[in-house]
Amino acid sequence: MKLSFRKITLSVALAAIVVPLFVTAGKKADVTPNSDELKADYIFMEALRQHAIDKEDAYYDLLSRAYQLDPSNSDVGFFLGYYTVMTSGDDSTMFKNGYDLMKRHFNEAPADFYSNFVYGSINDRLGSRDEALKVWTTLDSIYPHKMEISYKLAEALASSGDSSKIARAIGVYDRIEKTQGKNIPLTTSKIRAFLSSQDTASIYKEVYSLLKSAPHSVENNVFAGNVFAMFSDNDSALTYFDKACDLDSTSGLAYYSRANFYKSIGDSVNYDKEVFRALSRESLELDAKLELLTGYIRELYDDPSQQGRIQELFATLLDQHPHEVDIHDLYCSYLIAIEDYAGAAEQLGYALDIDPSSEDRWRTLLSLYMQADDYAKSAEKGETALRYHPSSAMIHLMLGTDYNLMKEYDKALSNLNKSMELTDSVDYEAVSQIMSSMGDVYYAKGDRDSAFVYYDKAISIDPDNLLALNNCAYYLAVEGRDLDKAEEMSARTIKERPDDATSLDTYAWVMFRKKNYTEAMAYIDKAIANSEDPSEELYHHAGDIYFMNGEPQKALEFWEKALALDPDNELLQRKVKHKTYFYE
Repeated sequence: MKLSFRKITLSVALAAIVVPLFVTAGKKADVTPNSDELKADYIFMEALRQHAIDKEDAYYDLLSRAYQLDPSNSDVGFFLGYYTVMTSGDDSTMFKNGYDLMKRHFNEAPADFYSNFVYGSINDRLGSRDEALKVWTTLDSIYPHKMEISYKLAEALASSGDSSKIARAIGVYDRIEKTQGKNIPLTTSKIRAFLSSQDTASIYKEVYSLLKSAPHSVENNVFAGNVFAMFSDNDSALTYFDKACDLDSTSGLAYYSRANFYKSIGDSVNYDKEVFRALSRESLELDAKLELLTGYIRELYDDPSQQGRIQELFATLLDQHPHEVDIHDLYCSYLIAIEDYAGAAEQLGYALDIDPSSEDRWRTLLSLYMQADDYAKSAEKGETALRYHPSSAMIHLMLGTDYNLMKEYDKALSNLNKSMELTDSVDYEAVSQIMSSMGDVYYAKGDRDSAFVYYDKAISIDPDNLLALNNCAYYLAVEGRDLDKAEEMSARTIKERPDDATSLDTYAWVMFRKKNYTEAMAYIDKAIANSEDPSEELYHHAGDIYFMNGEPQKALEFWEKALALDPDNELLQRKVKHKTYFYE
């Protein structure tokens, strides 16, 4: 047997192994113990006591001492071996030594149920099929009525791939079935064994046998439908799904299974109907409902005609489970996908009312209000979020952005400074982001020199901070200063984001201020083409650039579009009224 020596984790804990303290199965009972053996027994008992109170170092030291005194005691050897295996990590030699002690105990004391169950499970995990099969065969012969052993033996036989062993596995499953009766887990195990030998006829026979044992069981009929669907026997599958639904019209499982069947065969009409039926059944577990609804949304969320139906489904679920955060989260994700940011924020707000402990939800909520340009609401929620997460650098950063856009510059800088205090100084990207935001605030409040100092700091800390590069380049262009530097920075953002409308607009404006009007027009055209919803500023720039390129009529059209978006802009009013360019 070739072993892959590595650390493994077993569900059977050492503490669960019960060994009579005065029984030494590895010794002959008629031999009078010598003094070392007696000492070893007492030390072994003390080792077990130390283990019971979680003193693992003492436990190991005592086990080692007991084994040194009496290396013939395979009980002590097993415990020492098991501990060694479980703590060996990547030490293959250590693992092998521990494994050999366990193997020796099995060979010397095959009737030790608990210890050898652990040893067999370890071999299962290692993929040591021959040794595992040997263990389970031995234990099954000694304890034929222990079903946990019978299952282990059947699984080992069935996984062998050998037809004769698979036949033996079926025999063991049949023996278990006589004791336990027909049930879905056992039938599943038998079907899995038949699948390995591609015995479809026997699989069908097992399904019919299960149905015969309890023909009015919804679960059995659903199981039969799933098996027939697996073999693309769609008529038979639908027959049993239908029967399950007929047997219990309140069964969420039945409608859920039939819905998934319709989905698998591409019957979108019936799939749509079944989803609504399944989700309306309160008997269907919430996890299954969320799985079904998630799949339904994924299929249909981009179809505007389905939005009403999807929202109806959410209303049904929320009526059934009003306090389930997962439903509100899923609804929020759907609403974000269809760009209903206000609705998404509402659902996330409900989720946070139920469980305010998630910082990620708070940050998403603030972002949603920012997306909807409701900076006051974002700031309000940010202040609430700080009650639960006062040490969140990101929430302070987002609040700094909110207050800047609300022109409350002192509050903005206060939050940004707090964000800086809470940020690890070696997190260069985060520090650079905060510095860039400080530059934005200082520029907005009219302190241009401080703004450019912070932009320079942000870029020196993280040369790949595209936001800082773009904003610094744009404001330099607005100020008409360091235009070569502005061009170099803007060109770097264009290289990384060649289709980003904001970056393209910045570069166009730098070219405009450098009086390179032809190139400016090429980039403003591309910026507008890549913008889903061009802003007033974008149209305004386009008008100025087209005017300087000798196209005053086209310039007027752009200025008019800009004025429609910002009707109180006095400079735009003058340009439209006089149909000419005015410098700010």
